[in-house]
Amino acid sequence: MTEPAPLAQRYEELRNVAIRLLDVLDDAEGNPQMLRSALEAMHHAVRGDGPPGTPDTGDPIRDPALHLLTRFDYTQGTKTPVTLDEEAANIRRELAGDRVIDDRPPGEPDREVRLTELRGMIIGGLLRELAARLSRGSAFGPSRAGEELAQVATDLSWEVLDQTFVGRQ
Repeated sequence: MTEPAPLAQRYEELRNVAIRLLDVLDDAEGNPQMLRSALEAMHHAVRGDGPPGTPDTGDPIRDPALHLLTRFDYTQGTKTPVTLDEEAANIRRELAGDRVIDDRPPGEPDREVRLTELRGMIIGGLLRELAARLSRGSAFGPSRAGEELAQVATDLSWEVLDQTFVGRQ
């Protein structure tokens, strides 16, 4: 008889199987065999009897509480999930390197992106909604993993809204 896996390891395995199952559920009708395999893996994980393991969906495991759901990082030669904190740092770096408004030599054409007041208010509002959904609470749950990205969205929303007649509210 084999020794049972430590509780932390069992929890991690169960969590990974659950995440895979949720990923497979997105296309349950398109791939019923993969759904069946994911359900069997969940059954075995809950019972604690090990194999058959997690079904392979081709993607690394992404936890919605920790990772972006829309993008992967391919810079290291492998398909790696991007964490919310990594994305926040990347956006801050890109914004810091952005050119200053009207920072162009005389005679150069104007390449600024102009927003109407209405578009600015809509974009600012959507960024505030995104920040609220990424922050700890009822929408995102108890995790603090999205707070850095939420702060980036909040800062950017204020930058956009401050240029409209409504400003911050």
